[in-house]
Amino acid sequence: MQTYKYGKAAHKTHVNKLVSYLEVPKRWFLHFYIFSTLITTVALVEMYRMYVNGNSLSPWFNFLLDVLTTPRRTASVSFTSAVVALVLLTLQVYRRLYECLYVSVFSTARMNITHYLVGFGHYLGALALLLAELPGFNGRGQSTMFLNVEAHHVGGVVMCVFSFIIQHHSFTILANLRKKQGKSGKERYVLPRGGLFCVVSCPHMLGEVGVYIGVMLVLWSHYSWPIVTLWVLCNQVLVALMNHKWYQNTFKDYPKKRKAIFPYIL
Repeated sequence: MQTYKYGKAAHKTHVNKLVSYLEVPKRWFLHFYIFSTLITTVALVEMYRMYVNGNSLSPWFNFLLDVLTTPRRTASVSFTSAVVALVLLTLQVYRRLYECLYVSVFSTARMNITHYLVGFGHYLGALALLLAELPGFNGRGQSTMFLNVEAHHVGGVVMCVFSFIIQHHSFTILANLRKKQGKSGKERYVLPRGGLFCVVSCPHMLGEVGVYIGVMLVLWSHYSWPIVTLWVLCNQVLVALMNHKWYQNTFKDYPKKRKAIFPYIL
């Protein structure tokens, strides 16, 4: 279990020295967001070149998508959906980078290197699957034609904005718990209160799921993104359940009505 668990969930787990050699600091989460901001920015620049300047997809970019996805790519969404979805995903990773740098207070907790590598794979894979079904990213060129904003675009953007707020507020609450305790607080876990912590143990994970669902609403007819969303959902639910159990075992006065990730449900 030491291989899978990290952070508070692994706080009292029996330590295997061999597995410990394959662990890296949890604060290295920062590297995920440095990487993801770089690749989403490159994708945005490429989109601007095609949609605004009228250029074709760069050969090197087309080659990468051929390798990461398939050479037989077909657009499944509108130009409007493409732009909104990529902008939302870019905002998400930039916001998380900001939170890692200026909001979160990381302890000395460690995570298995597999988590570290999967993190890079997730952001690269999610972006590649997103781009594979966007107009113009098949390398064959396509006339840009923006359609009207539809209800699913508005719903997806609203969902993402609320999820941004929930996640940022939750990370701020967690960070303030440690800041108030000084240096010693970095190694202590305190029962979080306020915001959605009143009803769930992991509102920041609820926010993460909400962002991907919001992007899925924006894309609407995208075939691959629901798979990405399902992966995020399963991952976040599993981690939230482990953290929820840890809270219950650690704090004897833990609120019985508080769920793991979805208010009043799970």
